[in-house]
Amino acid sequence: MFYKIRFADNKAFTLIELLVVVAIIGILAAVGVVAYNGYTASAKRNATLQNYKMASKFINNTFALCGVQGGNIELSSGNSIDCEAINNQPNVIKMADTFMNHFLKMGFKNPYDNSAPAIIRTGSGGDTVDGRLRLDETDCGSSKGGYKKMVLWVKTHKDHENSIFKLDAWCN
Repeated sequence: MFYKIRFADNKAFTLIELLVVVAIIGILAAVGVVAYNGYTASAKRNATLQNYKMASKFINNTFALCGVQGGNIELSSGNSIDCEAINNQPNVIKMADTFMNHFLKMGFKNPYDNSAPAIIRTGSGGDTVDGRLRLDETDCGSSKGGYKKMVLWVKTHKDHENSIFKLDAWCN
C-alpha cells in the first residue's frame, strides 16, 4: 500500500518566501537605525543649544541687573556676584566660577554624555567635549592691558559658538 503524498494540500511558506521576508525586515531595520541615530544627534544638539541660550540670557540679565542695582546679586544659595568688582583676571574667573556653580545647581546636564560635566571653566581651550558649555575670560583689547571680559562657549557635533559678556564699566 502506497500512500500518495499530496503537496498541493501543504499550507506552509517556501524557503524563498521566508528569505524574502527576512531580507525586507533587515532592510527596514537598517534604515530605521540610521534615521534613529540622526534623530538622537539632532535632539542632543538642540538640548545643548537650549542650555547655551538659557545660560547666555541668564548671564546677560544678571549683568543688566548689576547695572541697575549694583552691589552683590545672589544667583542661588551660596552663589553671588559682586557687581562692583574690577574686571581683572581673578575677579572675572571668580564670577565665571559662580555662574558655573549656579548652572550646575540648576541641574544642567550634558545631553551627549551624562557622565561629562555640562559646564566648565578652564581659562582657555578645552572645547573637545560635545554638549559642554565653557566659561572663559578674554582680553578687553590691546589698549586695556590686563582687563578681561567673560565668554561663554558651546560645543556640539555641528556648532562651536560663543557669547561675550561684560558689565557696563568693563572694557570702556
